[in-house]
Amino acid sequence: MKIYVIHPDRLKERGEHIDRMMKSLGMDYEFVNEGHDEDHIQALLDQYMKDGREQLHRSIPRALCTVSHFLAYERIVAEGLEGALVLEDDIALDKNFVPRFEQSISEYRKDYADRNIFISYEDSALRFVPRSQREMGRMLYPARKGRMAGCYFINFNAAKAILEQLKVERCDLAIDWYHNDLIDKGLLECLWCQPTIATQGTFSGAFRSSLNNDGPFVHLRWLFKKNYKKLLYWFR
Repeated sequence: MKIYVIHPDRLKERGEHIDRMMKSLGMDYEFVNEGHDEDHIQALLDQYMKDGREQLHRSIPRALCTVSHFLAYERIVAEGLEGALVLEDDIALDKNFVPRFEQSISEYRKDYADRNIFISYEDSALRFVPRSQREMGRMLYPARKGRMAGCYFINFNAAKAILEQLKVERCDLAIDWYHNDLIDKGLLECLWCQPTIATQGTFSGAFRSSLNNDGPFVHLRWLFKKNYKKLLYWFR
């Protein structure tokens, strides 16, 4: 299974974090980014994003992050892959990530492989499968929206559908919102993994976000909110 990590070269600390974590888990990966040449970056923004030229002077980190996800989809389609695991460079994977991910992919292959599938593995959005819906031994559950874009599997069919949609209408949203928009339109089917097995470090406080700054005590607030939300979903 190919693993693509969305990673701008300028964020060296995050690149080092990914390298340490993936080596500890025994997982190979490839970095994906938009490159450094300004003309090339502008061409990518024009290709994928609405108002591409204005994006260069407006919300450039968010736009380039979104474009890098699309570049990962281009690799999936060009190489004819079954799909790929896509990570953002602030992600923290659970110590049991590998066996649980493999179990989820076995379930995907059995029940969902012929559809346009997007599988969310993270708890960054603090959304969980209600306990009343969980089944013994099952990991994947249909959902109406994603849970951010820090850790997900996307199959060939879904990657191809997104690229075809971008030829019809370019993107004007952050990548996680764009996924949700395509889910609403019926172009993607979303599945949630239960239990969650990844967390974005910019939510937990492990990293500062290039897109927002939530100030001090982020980690403590995160732990409180996460445990509180887990408890709520346990009683649903």
